[in-house]
Amino acid sequence: MKRLILDGYRNPRLRGHCPPYPGTYRAHPTHWDELADHNEIHQLFFWFLEESGELGMVRDLGKALRFAELWNARLKEERPFEVMEVADGDAPSEKSGGHFIGFDLSLGYNNSLLSWGLKLSVATNQLAEPVRELCDLLRRHYAPQLNGQGLFQNCEAASGCLRSITALQGLSPNLFEGGDLREFRRVGLYTVASRPASEPDTMQQLATGR
Repeated sequence: MKRLILDGYRNPRLRGHCPPYPGTYRAHPTHWDELADHNEIHQLFFWFLEESGELGMVRDLGKALRFAELWNARLKEERPFEVMEVADGDAPSEKSGGHFIGFDLSLGYNNSLLSWGLKLSVATNQLAEPVRELCDLLRRHYAPQLNGQGLFQNCEAASGCLRSITALQGLSPNLFEGGDLREFRRVGLYTVASRPASEPDTMQQLATGR
């Protein structure tokens, strides 16, 4: 299973964004400098570094949920960390009971084309008229299909929007994002609420090194 541990914001400018963006372009856990390295939260941080790699992806649900729990106990008036399951394309959740929240347009389970709600990276008045008209058409067609959390509820709409954005950026480089948008993929996101009874105890795993 592909799981991410994410909190509210990676880009500070997204604070106050309504609705709060719940997709893949969010921050991962970091080192808590004020705590000693033998603290449980740091043991889990070292596990996270070893397990997650460049994509921030983890497999162990029990440790992921415990890590998020410890971080949230120390956060004050911030959006909490949560464990998310990611499914490629329109594949269903691999975890029974996972709550579907929507489809994101994501690069490497990190960057996203939806974190700004289909807004352009350049001012509209700087665009050539044909591109400006096509951008307006894209927004009018796809923005109403975003759900209450700013993600696509429908996989066909997500795929169509990604194709349209990629084609438009081919006409006007860096229109939505720098780089090659052909690397972006549609991914389904599911919340993970609790640890199944079959998952081993987190502290026992840390003590045995498993």
